[in-house]
Amino acid sequence: MREESTAAAVISRLQAHGTEVAFGIPGTHNLSLYRHLAGSDIRHLACRHEQSLAFAADGYARASGKPGVVLTTTGPGALNAISAIATSYGDSVPVLLISPGMPTHLEGRDAGFLHQVRDQAGAFAAVTGRSRRAANAAEAAELVDQAFNAFTASRPRPVHIEIPVDAMDATATPPKPAPRAVRPVADPSTVREAAELLSGARSAVLLLGGGAVVCGESSLELARSLRVPVVTTVNGKGIVDEGDPASLGACLRLPAAHALLESVDVVLAVGTELGESDFWRDPPWRSSSKLIRVDIDPDQLHKNAVAEVALLGDADAAIRSLLAAVEAAPDRDRGLGSTGELRAELRGQAVIDGAPFVGLTKALSDALEADAIIAGDSTMACYYGIVHLFAQSAPRQFLYPTGFAPLGYGLPAAIGAKLAHPDRQVVVVIGDGGIMFTLAELATAAELRMPLPVVVVNNAGYGEIRDEMDAAGQPRIGVDIESPDFPAVARALGGTGVRPSNLDGVSAAIQAAFTTPGPTLIEIGSSLLGEPIVE
Repeated sequence: MREESTAAAVISRLQAHGTEVAFGIPGTHNLSLYRHLAGSDIRHLACRHEQSLAFAADGYARASGKPGVVLTTTGPGALNAISAIATSYGDSVPVLLISPGMPTHLEGRDAGFLHQVRDQAGAFAAVTGRSRRAANAAEAAELVDQAFNAFTASRPRPVHIEIPVDAMDATATPPKPAPRAVRPVADPSTVREAAELLSGARSAVLLLGGGAVVCGESSLELARSLRVPVVTTVNGKGIVDEGDPASLGACLRLPAAHALLESVDVVLAVGTELGESDFWRDPPWRSSSKLIRVDIDPDQLHKNAVAEVALLGDADAAIRSLLAAVEAAPDRDRGLGSTGELRAELRGQAVIDGAPFVGLTKALSDALEADAIIAGDSTMACYYGIVHLFAQSAPRQFLYPTGFAPLGYGLPAAIGAKLAHPDRQVVVVIGDGGIMFTLAELATAAELRMPLPVVVVNNAGYGEIRDEMDAAGQPRIGVDIESPDFPAVARALGGTGVRPSNLDGVSAAIQAAFTTPGPTLIEIGSSLLGEPIVE
């Protein structure tokens, strides 16, 4: 192989791994990357802020299943992306962020260099699966290979690669591409042990998390074979069609789901950490049911709940092995027959919290095609509304920052999702507080002429925190905020803005937005939904 500069080696390796889009903002210290990016087949998308770059890459990755790639400059550029990278870490989303770093002779020093950070790679080490500094082209190419292999063969947490400024144009001979990694396969004896537990159970539940996102077909076959219901976490929403008789939906935080998990003989949990952010309670796991866990991450097999049987390996392969192993299981109903009654109970509980959003979810349902993607934000309209009240038939259709739960995610994530699926409908649902965190990305969508409805539920503040303050009997501070004229702001940034007078108008506005070049901000006030709306 011939010698390449470090920057050239990075871009060529990204292209070799099938990278289609790089989300980036150029800066003084990463111009070498951009020189070689210009000669590649990789499309570049510039957002208006680095936090949005990484949110957009996250949305692209969740919607497509392919790693998102982010390019920033040093210091403020890189650190602006940290909270978004932490979001990808919390939800196990494959995002690769590449940034320059301080020159080799200044690493770790406080010398007043432009954009200097004493330990930039260390800052990212706290919010990524790995953060490494490449000294030359050979190391940089190897680190890109390692990142993509990690996304394939292990829990897909984000990766940061730092390249010293003085190494960007230094040349070396990159190594040959590393062999593609393969996913581990669960031990057959452990599969048999798990199958015996499931076969002998009088009652059981199949619980699917984000790590089971490609397991829809096998999971449904197993549920039907064992005649058990399926519940999912929010990140698992739609893995099994939520209209299927076996599905109870993304109901894990609801009391009836807690009671179900605590009443059955066996729970088979696939690709989930069983965390507080899944159950909305601490400690999250309170069941005495025998627990079987399937996960590709060995650290997950007993996290938050000790498993009776732990299967380390690829989730889909493990489920298919279990399916073969339970073929001779006694033919009895292990809970599937009660799903209709349970579904009604779960919906009743969901409506208690989500009543203000029943009309909104219906308006969305009336406007959207079956394969539409909803990019949500950390707003009650999503976690009390859409999660429980809007049924979806497939995974990767609800993009939502479950674990880290930042505000501002929805709009840039939708831009990333639309790049991944330009022919599908993508819609944003966000609160008035959240939209202000990434409002500038309306200009990005306008520049792309992207037909994107952005539904803003406006309750004049941070409603969730306001309610918590009220419940605690403490004075309200910093939660009642004045919003701008959102439709006017949307128009000023190159889009369209409307304020419908009723819910039928919301549905019509969403449908019109799909044929309008550029984003359409659709503002919904509290009075429109008939009772106070909380974010």
